Amino acid sequence: MRRLGALAIALVTALALASGTAQANGRFPSAGHVEVDPADPAHVVLRATYGLVVSTDAGERWSWVCEEAMSFAGIWDPPIGIAAGGALLVGLPDGLSVSTPDGCGFSRAGALEGRLVADLAVDKKNPARAVVLTSSPVGAGFDTRLFWTEDGGLSFTDAEAVFPDNLRGLTVDLTPDPAIVYVSGVLGGPLPRGVVLRSADGGKTHAITAVPGGDEAHAPYIGAADPSNPDKLYVRLDGAPGRLLHSADGATTWEELFVGEGALLGFSLSPDGSALVVGGEKDGIWRSPAPEWAFEQVSRLHTRCLRWADAGVYACTEEALDGFSVGLSVTAGSTFGVASRLADLCGPLPCPAGSATRTQCEPRWPLLRTTLNIVSCDGAGGAGPGDGGAPPGGDPGTEPSGDCACGLARGVGGGEVGALFVALAAIGFKAARRRGRQS
Repeated sequence: MRRLGALAIALVTALALASGTAQANGRFPSAGHVEVDPADPAHVVLRATYGLVVSTDAGERWSWVCEEAMSFAGIWDPPIGIAAGGALLVGLPDGLSVSTPDGCGFSRAGALEGRLVADLAVDKKNPARAVVLTSSPVGAGFDTRLFWTEDGGLSFTDAEAVFPDNLRGLTVDLTPDPAIVYVSGVLGGPLPRGVVLRSADGGKTHAITAVPGGDEAHAPYIGAADPSNPDKLYVRLDGAPGRLLHSADGATTWEELFVGEGALLGFSLSPDGSALVVGGEKDGIWRSPAPEWAFEQVSRLHTRCLRWADAGVYACTEEALDGFSVGLSVTAGSTFGVASRLADLCGPLPCPAGSATRTQCEPRWPLLRTTLNIVSCDGAGGAGPGDGGAPPGGDPGTEPSGDCACGLARGVGGGEVGALFVALAAIGFKAARRRGRQS
């Protein structure tokens, strides 16, 4: 897509602000994370600034789960995971929400109530198993803990981990060895240090190693553990320029693999660990085989997240500049097709009448639909659920005449104009965002 001049961007930004296109939480709509069900590659969840966008058919149809259904609202980018049976795990500033397999109901995990969930990780080979990292401020320090589930989020137990009280935990990841767990964070003090902690006993005790160049302004985020070797770990440093580091000996020593021009917002390892992609809004996407490092720029997308799954490489982008909100590459990142545009929503997640998700989200759908200029393909005249169209779960029937936006192959008409309008405004008024892990 051709770039617009600065004057055009400024005009669109001003119009967007005047017309109130920003969501209620003050941020412009965008996607920042892609999660794929370890047991069902057609089940894909996008974390967006306005909730979750869910597909159960590999992107043919996208449905919306509002923030309120997950027990939060405002500026918060939750860590998410998909556990056994399709249950969504959603980290909160004060606990954890766990959905039913269909996403139509959420309950809070009692063991984590009141704790700030910094990150979580689901075992890709056994999605009934997951670990949650909490790091709650306490006085001048932090109460950092690990919690395990072995039943897909139905129950959680404290790992009784021993962490320094000045550790602000950031990310956690699992390895092929169930006993080996990695945590990253920042140790506070006069000279804050970015560190990685390695546990060989399921998270109870940890060996701590400083990450070269890591500090409060360049916090370390775990990108991935190698799927076949628990001693191989990838970490990216926050800030600009972003840096990608690798350890082949269990986080004992580190080598620098890549230095970006801007912040590296995305990183992902291929499912077999033989290649990686890394990138950002300034750097595009770079790919390298592993461990024979040879980085080449394969795309100039304005990258905000990366996820390499069996279906290909997913990338979150700047829709106004790249033409879509999330793309999918079947060429290892070299070329991308459209996975989702901002307007590609069919409505709230189809749920039975009286379900918590439907009750919470339907009243909020008209505002989001107007914000994204969605012309839904569901219901008579394009009305979506909650707007007098087909009821959630009902037969969408015949598509209305004209352009409409509802799924992978659509969203080209008025919906795209609305998405462009909103995304252009975002260029000039980007809110600060928490940079979570992508692996």
